[in-house]
Amino acid sequence: MDLFVRLQGMKVLLVEDEPLIRDSLQRFFANEKCTIMAAETGEDALEIIKGNTCDIVIIDYRLPGMDGLEFLKRAQRLNARFKKILLTAYMTEPVIAEAFRLGVNEFIEKPFSVEDLEEALVRILEKKIRANGRGPVKTVQSPGGT
Repeated sequence: MDLFVRLQGMKVLLVEDEPLIRDSLQRFFANEKCTIMAAETGEDALEIIKGNTCDIVIIDYRLPGMDGLEFLKRAQRLNARFKKILLTAYMTEPVIAEAFRLGVNEFIEKPFSVEDLEEALVRILEKKIRANGRGPVKTVQSPGGT
């Protein structure tokens, strides 16, 4: 099953303070027929997950107010369960260690391309499919050309 089909119907929370990145990723996921929720801050994202379930959270490390790792700590206290992708231009050992401790599934280093995001999503979905006893995910380009 291809990435486009696997993403359909998934609920994605995007937490990114840079408008250009946030808007681009919102368009990408809208083309993939996902439900996309977006926030500029960790505080706003916490409010979103209090009232919604998410399949995947894509969160920037550096955000105004609380950073992405603090958001993940607080989300754990709320028993929120979702796959986690951390976006960062600050890939240091302490950040990576704390992110792993918090269950981050994938890291994407900024600047990044749509292909980097697609590859991370494929890896996450392949793990989910293997856990459910199904075959691998094939990557194909979506009809929107993204």
